[in-house]
Amino acid sequence: MVVSKQTASQPEEELVKIQARGLLTIPKKFRQELALEEASLARLRKEKGRLIIEPVRTLPYPARSYTKKDLQSFLKLDKEESKKLRGKGLL
Repeated sequence: MVVSKQTASQPEEELVKIQARGLLTIPKKFRQELALEEASLARLRKEKGRLIIEPVRTLPYPARSYTKKDLQSFLKLDKEESKKLRGKGLL
């Protein structure tokens, strides 16, 4: 059962029935507007007695992770390069 309600001053809302094992169906209109597709990720958050569901956007390509050592090396190199550029009046 889905009941739709919207007024000019209030956000759009729908009532949905919680199924067995806590399953619920997000109305198609909401899924389309929020680009929630099958197998996409969503973040659930409990806040002040409310359940908030937010779409999670992921990168379409793998992202590299850097170790603390890698980051320190990058920062050291950046500091050295910045010093050289300042010496040449380019920074």
